[in-house]
Amino acid sequence: MKLEKTKQKMIERMKKKKLRAEKGDDAVPRGVSQTIEKMRKKDETFIEKEDSEVEGDEAVDEFADYFKDTKPPKLMMTTNRRPSGKLFDFLKDLKNTIPNSFYYERKNFRIKDIVEWAGKKDFTNLLVFVEKNGIPHTLIMTHLPKGPTAYFRVSSVKLSKDISNRSRMTEHLPEMILNHFDTRLGH
Repeated sequence: MKLEKTKQKMIERMKKKKLRAEKGDDAVPRGVSQTIEKMRKKDETFIEKEDSEVEGDEAVDEFADYFKDTKPPKLMMTTNRRPSGKLFDFLKDLKNTIPNSFYYERKNFRIKDIVEWAGKKDFTNLLVFVEKNGIPHTLIMTHLPKGPTAYFRVSSVKLSKDISNRSRMTEHLPEMILNHFDTRLGH
């Protein structure tokens, strides 16, 4: 039964293909594929391009200066006190991945003192990596000099040396492409 349906579908496809070859693509219209984007319902929170209300909100946003910043990021990375070797391997991979990042040993300095020092040295962000049981566990990221600060849980860390058939880093800056953040919140 299933084999019969498959044969019928294949015969239909071959007939349509032959008709298109003889009379052109307009003779037998192609079906419209159902993608997530085409099936999406119109959401009232979606914003349109050049929405004056959104532009007004962005002008008074407390983080407007942060997003308009044209200064390239300069990241300072440090760790918890007395880190293990596995955390250093992870930081080495990150340092090779993130341009303009620098590692400084934490020693016995308090985070408050590190933030103050990093701000004076023109760092834009401070990344503090914490490990638990010898495994990278937490990332605390602070935009200098006054924040915001974000706290992330780090899990499933796989170092580049552990990935088979890995490629080498190139000189170009890494990019992150984010699509379809079209709602007020996403914007």
